[in-house]
Amino acid sequence: MRQPLSNEPLKRGAASTQTPGDPQTSEFHLAKIIDAIPGFAWTALPDGNVEFCNQRWLDYTGMSSNQVRGGELAAAIHPQNKSDFIERWRATLTQGESFEAEARLRGADGGYRWFLIRAEPLREPEGRISRWYGTNVDIEDLKRAQEEITELKRAEERLRESEARFQAMADTAPVMIWLTGTDALCNYFNKPWLDFTGRSMDQEVGMGWIEGVHPDDVQGCFDGFLPAFHARKSFRMQYRLRRADGEYRWVIESGIPRYAGGEFAGYIGSNIDITDLRRAEEERERLRQLQSELAHINRVTTMGELAGSIAHEIKQPISAAQTNAKTCLLWLGRDQPDIGEAREAVSRIIQDVTRASEIISRIRVLFKKGEPEREWVDLNDVIREMISLMGNEARRRAITIHTELAPELPKVRADRVQLQQVFMNLMLNGIDAINEGNVAGDLTIKSQRNADGQVLISVSDTGIGLPPERANRVFEAFFTTKPQGTGMGLSISRSIIESHGGRLWASGNSDRGATFQFTLPVEHALTATA
Repeated sequence: MRQPLSNEPLKRGAASTQTPGDPQTSEFHLAKIIDAIPGFAWTALPDGNVEFCNQRWLDYTGMSSNQVRGGELAAAIHPQNKSDFIERWRATLTQGESFEAEARLRGADGGYRWFLIRAEPLREPEGRISRWYGTNVDIEDLKRAQEEITELKRAEERLRESEARFQAMADTAPVMIWLTGTDALCNYFNKPWLDFTGRSMDQEVGMGWIEGVHPDDVQGCFDGFLPAFHARKSFRMQYRLRRADGEYRWVIESGIPRYAGGEFAGYIGSNIDITDLRRAEEERERLRQLQSELAHINRVTTMGELAGSIAHEIKQPISAAQTNAKTCLLWLGRDQPDIGEAREAVSRIIQDVTRASEIISRIRVLFKKGEPEREWVDLNDVIREMISLMGNEARRRAITIHTELAPELPKVRADRVQLQQVFMNLMLNGIDAINEGNVAGDLTIKSQRNADGQVLISVSDTGIGLPPERANRVFEAFFTTKPQGTGMGLSISRSIIESHGGRLWASGNSDRGATFQFTLPVEHALTATA
């Protein structure tokens, strides 16, 4: 029987008694050759125990021949590979077939490397296995290359899946989507874009899409996009784009720079058709102007109805000024002019003229026609102004005006003239309601803050009342119960209050009359005493 190959060299100086044909001499040279080959070689007994490893293998593991023969080589197998490797090795020993497996083996430096381990059985003439001869091939670099290739393939697959998802998402998105490369040229348009323009991808890519832009907007597109592109900034612009049916539609285009791996990759953008929105905005502006015209007409009409009362309001301070002027002349015309009395008379003249001037100023404001101007308004002041303007009308109809005004009412951001119009409409509405009853009555105006912190104004009358079925109808345009009414005053008043973020409503009183109330928000408001 053959002796196992030995890793132990001959002792120096010992005389060799071996001849060239001696088996021991052949095995000695074979051992030298195995140690010299550029690979890891080993042999094992029929029961699988390793009996020999060449020197390269011993150098890698850092083990001695005795350690290898003692079974310590198994400890070099990576824990995650050990159980599977041993199970397969045992199955091979049982079946007596070729063996092949991959496993990580620990080197002398403590690091693990992947090896391809193969073994073939050597059989005696009668078929019995006498030894196993094996080799270990270092495949660490190959493994890493394979892993990199696998990861690259996975990345490519993920990229394809991502592109597919983006394609599906983009094609089902309710907006037009486009992409550019780093050269600022468009290289992708989604299906909604192509459906909108009625063109193919080949027609649109590059600079083809510009053919669909309205000639008057082409330069504006370049001016909006190119500076943003060079600065790598987001942009937004509006222009007209030709639809498949030939109509130019307004679109709002937004674009943002996109990056891949930290590197600039181009722009992604979207376009939304805003033609209908623009038309709606134009229509709203037209209606707003019309409402403003109606409001002005309403003010003028109402002031016409109050012309007699207003004339009386103005006549009073003018007549008083005339009387005080005559009195002043009398004091000055005496043999010894009474300068003190004359001075007091002149002071009264100044007060009367100032009062008349203020009344005229308020009337001019109400007749004024112009754009609404928001400012901080003290509603208590507006109430007092309107009482002064309409006080004579109330007195003429035997109506007493009461006020309950909160002392520190917050100011509101509003158009003063529009609020004056609201008060004028509500007060006149209450006066007319009381007058229809042919009895004396009261008109009460309150200002306070409600539970939500808003300003709450109420105008209550003791008139004919408001049936429940009319509580909302009175705010409909052209609905009126007055023979000479236009049916616009309350409708315009509600529009004014709602445009200020408030609410106007009406309700019948439990005893007599009706109450009209409205709220106004006081966010960021200043107090009346500020």
